[in-house]
Amino acid sequence: MPVRNIHRNSRLLLEGWNEGLQRDVVDVVNYYISGGSLGAVAGPAERLTSLMDAALEGGAARAYRQKIGGVITEAGQLADLPGFSMELLEQLAAEVRQLDSGKLRALAPQTTRNNRVDAFVNGPQCLDMLLEEIGKARRYIHLSIMLFFNDGSGNRIADALLFALERGVQVRIMVNYTVTALGYGHNLEVGKFSEISDRLKKAGAKLQDTFNSYYTAAEWHRRRAELKAQGVPESILFLQDKVEEDVELTGLNVIDHRKFMIIDGITSIIGSLNFGDQYTFAGPIEPSASVQVDGRPMGVPAREEEWHDGCFRIRGAAALPLNAVFRSRWLLLGGDPFDPEDAFYRPEGNTDLGSEECTLFVSFPGNPVNLIQQYYLDLITYAAEETVIVNPYLIDQAFWDRLGGLGPERSCHLTICNPLEVNDHPTNRAAVRSNMYNPFCNGVSFYDYSATGRFSHWKITYDHRSRAVFHGSYNINERSACHDFELGLLVKGEAFVAKVKAMIDYDLSVSRKITDKKEFFKHPWMHPSTYVNKAIQNYT
Repeated sequence: MPVRNIHRNSRLLLEGWNEGLQRDVVDVVNYYISGGSLGAVAGPAERLTSLMDAALEGGAARAYRQKIGGVITEAGQLADLPGFSMELLEQLAAEVRQLDSGKLRALAPQTTRNNRVDAFVNGPQCLDMLLEEIGKARRYIHLSIMLFFNDGSGNRIADALLFALERGVQVRIMVNYTVTALGYGHNLEVGKFSEISDRLKKAGAKLQDTFNSYYTAAEWHRRRAELKAQGVPESILFLQDKVEEDVELTGLNVIDHRKFMIIDGITSIIGSLNFGDQYTFAGPIEPSASVQVDGRPMGVPAREEEWHDGCFRIRGAAALPLNAVFRSRWLLLGGDPFDPEDAFYRPEGNTDLGSEECTLFVSFPGNPVNLIQQYYLDLITYAAEETVIVNPYLIDQAFWDRLGGLGPERSCHLTICNPLEVNDHPTNRAAVRSNMYNPFCNGVSFYDYSATGRFSHWKITYDHRSRAVFHGSYNINERSACHDFELGLLVKGEAFVAKVKAMIDYDLSVSRKITDKKEFFKHPWMHPSTYVNKAIQNYT
C-alpha cells in the first residue's frame, strides 16, 4: 500500500478514537520517546514497551518530534512518526485502554490551545504585571514560589494579596520558608517571610512551607494511608513515592524550585523569578533608546543587586493542567482539599483567547525520566536552524556531554547566553570553561551577559525551526535535573515567539560574544577548578 494511503487511513483511524484515548496514546508516546519507563504507569507495561521498542528503534522518532517542536501535541502527528503504522496504532489503543490515565497525565507533557501569552522581562515590567493581575482576582489565587522576600517589592505583592483577601478571594500559597530565611546580600531581615505570612494568615490566606517536601519512611507510610483514605488519587500519591525513594537513595534535600500562579482559572503566570527586590525590583532600568517589545523598552537593571529575569502571562486553558500540578503539591504538603474540576476553580466563559499552543512540562525528584532535561538534550541534538539557550547555570554534565559530541553541522546553529563572570553560583564559570572548548571549536556561539555588569537569572530557549520558546524554573544543573521540583512551558506561535526573540536578541546585543577559544580550557584536567566543580556539582 502506498505511504500516502497508509497515512490517510491512519488519520481516519485516529479520528475514530474518542478524545481521551487520543490523549492517552499521545501521552504514552511522548513519555516513551523521552526515555520514560512505562513500568512507572500501572498496567501491561511489558507488552506496551515491547510494541514501542520494536517500532521506534534509534533516534528517528526523537528527531521527528524535535522537528515539530519538541513534543507531540495531537494524535494526528502520530501518522508521520517514523516506525508507526495502522497496525501499531490499533495495538497501542488496545494496550493503552488498560493504563492508569491519571498517572499518564502526571508524567507526560500536557498541551492546551488558543491561549494568549505575553512575555515580561526585568523587575518593573514583571512587578507591575503581577500587581495588576492580583488586583483583578475575584475568586481565587494559587501561588507557588520558592522565595518570597520581606523587602519593598515583596511587601507590595503581599499587600496586593491582602487586598484580594479583603475582596473575598481565596488565597493558597506555597513558599520555602527556610531557604527564604537566608535572605540575600548578607541581609537576614529580608528573609523574614514569617512577618508576611503572619499577616496573610490573619487575613484568611492558607500557606504551606515547601521546605518540608518529604517525610521519613515511617511518616510517609502513615501519611500515605491517611491521604488515600481522604480520597487523594493514586496518581498523586505515587509521585511522592518517587520523591521518598530519591531522598532515601541520595540523601540530598529536595527543593520546590517552581514559580507559578493561577488566578480564577483563566490567568496563569509562569517564570524563573522569585518575589523580592532582586527579581521584581521597582526602580527603573537602564532602557534601550531604540528596542521595545509591545511598547515596553528593553534594558539592563540599573543596580548591581538587581537581577535580569522574566515571566510569561498566559490567558486561557493553560491554567487547567497548571492547577492540577498545584493541587498535587498542595495536598502532599498537607493543604486543604480542593478539586480543580469543580466549577469554582474552572474558568468562566470562553477560554479561546489567543493563538498560542502551550505545553506544560513538569519534573520532580526521583522522576523516572526528567522530561525537561530531555527537551534540552533533544533541542541541541537535532538543531537544524537558529537555536538559542539562555540560562544562568550550565553545570549538568549530561548537557555538556551531548553538546561536546555534536559535529559542526549541528553546532553552527547553536547559541548560548550565560552570565559567565557575574554569577552567584560557585562553579558555573569552571563548568563552562571546562566543557565549552570543543563545542566552541565546532561552531557553538557563546555570549557572556556579564558584559552588562549584571547577573541574568532568565531561563529561556528559542527554536526558530518550530517557532517555539521554552521558559520556566529549570536550571541546566544537576539539582534541576535530578533533585528539584521544576516546571516549564513550551509555547508555539509565530507572532509571540518573534517578540521573545527580539527580547533575546537585545540580551545578546549587550552581552560580550566570546571569539577566542583560549577563554575555555583545552585540557580541563590541568585546571583545579574543574575538580572543584566535579566535587560539588550534585549539591549546589
